[in-house]
Parts: sequence; C-alpha cells; structure tokens
Amino acid sequence: MKLSFDKELSHQDIYATGPELAETMGKDRDAEGNRIYEFPHTQEQFVTTIEHPVLMTDDYKFFHIKDYIARQTVQLLLRKPMTIVEYDGLRMEFEQGKYHGVWSPNIDTLLFCRAIKDIDFDEMENLIEVGSGPGFIAKYIWTKAKNLHQIVMSDINANAKKYFDDTNKDSRAEFVLWDARKYLKDKKFDLIVCNPPYIPRPKAIEDNPYEGLELLIYLIKNFNKELIINVSNLADDIIDPIIAASGAKVELLDYMEVPLKVGNVLNNKEWLDYLIKEKWLKEDYHDGHLYWQKLRILKLSR
Repeated sequence: MKLSFDKELSHQDIYATGPELAETMGKDRDAEGNRIYEFPHTQEQFVTTIEHPVLMTDDYKFFHIKDYIARQTVQLLLRKPMTIVEYDGLRMEFEQGKYHGVWSPNIDTLLFCRAIKDIDFDEMENLIEVGSGPGFIAKYIWTKAKNLHQIVMSDINANAKKYFDDTNKDSRAEFVLWDARKYLKDKKFDLIVCNPPYIPRPKAIEDNPYEGLELLIYLIKNFNKELIINVSNLADDIIDPIIAASGAKVELLDYMEVPLKVGNVLNNKEWLDYLIKEKWLKEDYHDGHLYWQKLRILKLSR
C-alpha cells in the first residue's frame, strides 16, 4: 500500500503496489493465462484519493469513501504488511511488524517536512535527527541539502538501527544507537531536528515514543545553533516557559490540528483524565474523532 501526499498535505493518494496487484487488484494472470503471484513494489495501481488528511491512516475517512469498490479495496490493503510513504520526492518502504517498536512515518512526520520544505540548508554541513526511528526527516533534508557531509540518526531502539542498516545507501549517513542526551554532550551540529515524544504524562516512561517531555526539554536547554522541534498544545504550559528561559529566537514554521489517536492514551483512564483536567484536551467531536491536539513546528536559534 502506497500513501502519497502532495507538498501541502491537501490530499492523499492511495495505491496498491507490488504483490497487492496480484493478491487484491485482480492482476493475477499474464496475457497467456499463467498465474502471477507478485510484482515489484515499483509497480502500482491507483485506488482513491483522500482530501485534507489529518492522519496517515484515518479509519473514519477510509470508511466514508463513497465508491464501494475503492472503500473495500482500501480496507484489504490496510491488512497488508508493506507501507510505502511518499512525500515531495522522498519514498520510504516500511514493512510493518518487521522492526518492532519502530513505526513508519505518521502525519506529524509529514507536517515536519512540510514545515521545512522551503528552508535553505545549503550553509549547513552536518545535522542530527534525534529519536529518528526510520529517519524520514533526516532523509528528507539530505535530498535538499547538497553540502551536508555528515548526517546522524540517533535512537535508543536497536530495531531502528537495523532498519537503517538494511536500507541506508548514503555514505554520508550514520546511525548512533545511544541516548542522544549523552551523545550530544561533547558534539556540535549545525542543526538538530527532533519529532519527539510530546504528550505530557506524570511519571512518564522515557523510552516510550509518544509520552513524556524529558527529551524535548533537554534539547531546548542544550542545543548549540539551530533546533527544529514538534510541540503539542497539550504541553504548552510546560514547554513555552522553558523556551522563553532559553533565550532562543523562536519561529513558528507550521502547525496542524490532528486527532489524538494513541491507544495507550485513550485506554488509560488516569492518563486521559490528567490530559483533560490538567491540560488542554477537550471533547470536540468532529470528522470522526473526539479528541484533538494542535501540533506546532518550531525553529529555535541561538
């Protein structure tokens, strides 16, 4: 299944690819009638378009596709292991479940890329993506920054490194399997990018990819030249004073309202109650989702 987005994230095109053409799209015989079991993932067939996506896979929008065959086809493709994400010339293939604890890019990843798509990176020689997962943001930047000679991706999940080892083809890139807070202590980068955990939670587990603010706070306090981060409005009352105290110049690059669709939040009454009572989370049902958050992509400069 390929999910292809335009530069402005105004629409999402869905394609069947590779083996899905034989398994789902009826292309299971050649011209002589011989059975075909699979195609390369470079071969694809368009299925449908989703307007104004706010999630990578939005069940509500998918269930409301008007064309019956397209709707059923999308439901079948969602069960397939391969996800291909395509944005502004960058294509990432990701086999779900193969790299445990590592996820293919989500809508906040693409929002991050939309926010930086017009930045001139030509003066930068090195960068690090902290908490990189599969490294979509770093890879997106190096397609635009021809003068970069060092690209570091850092994560504490060994499976993220395995994905890097299996897929990296750029000699400028390296992966650091280490806590970035320790790795960065004696190093300087022209740019740090991080799409960090941004949902506040008391007693957060620091190696959980969607809870806690420890990494975000550390980077704000300790970055050297430029830092680009993603901040949720659910953390504004914690993060904004820390940014102000850092003395950094702040620029809002982009923002988007997206559903809060994290199962471990929605099914944890204590955590959900905390976000409702202590933060900015309100019931606001529309477009199939009850809870929403506003994500801001901020650029901090020394």
